[in-house]
Amino acid sequence: MQSTIAPYLLSTYQMIKRAFPNGIEPEAYLPLLAILDDELSDRNLAEIVAHYTGKDYGIILNDVYRAKVTAIPTPEAIAKVKQRLLVCGYEEWLNE
Repeated sequence: MQSTIAPYLLSTYQMIKRAFPNGIEPEAYLPLLAILDDELSDRNLAEIVAHYTGKDYGIILNDVYRAKVTAIPTPEAIAKVKQRLLVCGYEEWLNE
């Protein structure tokens, strides 16, 4: 699956894979979308997460919208996921 993702999205895909090696847990899913939505376009974010999870792109895109409009994660949930990303190269990724 990794080979079909656009090269400019690969570092994001790899960071998610490092942070969530056994898949994205339900409690981390919307906070992850909210965090990465600040740095990526909605469509790119949906593409990456769809590749990683194997879920339908349209469903993920709707979830991206939900994470910023109707199902906004709590600051605590966002902080917890951000800590996990920081350990997996989030700061370096931001600087790319």
